[in-house]
Amino acid sequence: MKLVSCVTGEEIPRGRTLHGQIGRAAGQVWRYDRITLSADGVHLVKVSRCGGKLGRIRAHFHPSYFGCEISVEITWRTNLKHSAVRTWAKVDDYLWAGFFALVPLAFFEHYHWSEFIISILGMDDH
Repeated sequence: MKLVSCVTGEEIPRGRTLHGQIGRAAGQVWRYDRITLSADGVHLVKVSRCGGKLGRIRAHFHPSYFGCEISVEITWRTNLKHSAVRTWAKVDDYLWAGFFALVPLAFFEHYHWSEFIISILGMDDH
């Protein structure tokens, strides 16, 4: 999610000052902290400003109070690709681990049990 200015169309980075334009934020200068999701599903802008002896005053406003809007990025393709890459990496790791586990077993069987296994399977040519 990004906070975008309705006037310029540019993304507003965190920590930048926002000037209130309408409502109870009008005429005040606030520092943009982050975007939050309220209980009713509306995105709000969390802001703060210097409050003198009280420290920082924190508040949540609708982005329209500052002449902004929230831009939600759809990243399902990126998430799907990332999941596929992670899954393949795990499968690849397990295949290599299985290969390296079977190599010592093959040498062990070759030297110690090869005649017995061949006789049980009936693969001997006698």
